[in-house]
This record gives sequence, C-alpha cells and structure tokens, in this order.
Amino acid sequence: MRTRGFTLLEVLVALAILAIALSASVRAVGQQARAQEILRDGSYARWVAANLIAETRLSEAFPAPGTREGQSRMAGRIWRWRLIVSATEDGDIRRLDAEVFPGGASLDEKAPPLVTLSGFASGRDRAE
Repeated sequence: MRTRGFTLLEVLVALAILAIALSASVRAVGQQARAQEILRDGSYARWVAANLIAETRLSEAFPAPGTREGQSRMAGRIWRWRLIVSATEDGDIRRLDAEVFPGGASLDEKAPPLVTLSGFASGRDRAE
C-alpha cells in the first residue's frame, strides 16, 4: 500500500532549511538598516561641519586662533561640534577644522568625531 505525502523526516529537514534561510535574511535586513543609519548620520554631520565653516567664513570678524565648542540642531537632532582655528604661514589665512560628534557624546571623551571637515578663511576681504 502506497501513501501520498511527506515523511516526518522530510518535513523536519525542510523546516530546518527554512529556519536557517529566514534567520540569515533577518540578519541581512538588520545590517542594512544599521548601514543606512550610519550613512544618514554621516551626511548630517558633514552638513553641520560645512555650515559651521561657512558661518565662520561669512562672519564679520576674522577668526582668531583657538578652539570653540558648541552645538547645532539639524534634522531634529542635536549635534555637538568643535572648531579648531589655526594660524597659517600666511597671516591673512586661517585653517578651520570642524569636528562633529553625536549629540549625546561628550567632547572630553576620546571617541573619534563622526566627521572632520577642513576649510580656510581669508582676512583680506574683511572690512577693518
């Protein structure tokens, strides 16, 4: 007598294969979501750094060498930043290094910034 259908062993093997495939796909989706979050945060941090450099270049006062720290709001989040102004060999040009950290990070910690962006500001075009 011949019966139709699968044996219990065949069903268990099929379920094991399905479980392995589903767990791998769930892990891949989770990694993709994390990668997207990292890219998004990096883009926002670059915008914050670029805005900080642009604001410094457009300010009326020629930036003095030193370090300034503060925070900015972008995309509904707080971003902490550090602006390092350095003198160059040409006295009319300053180097601007903007470092941006997530809002919850302390600037005193040794954690690296999300973004470091550099630019230059000239004092030649400023009204004295």
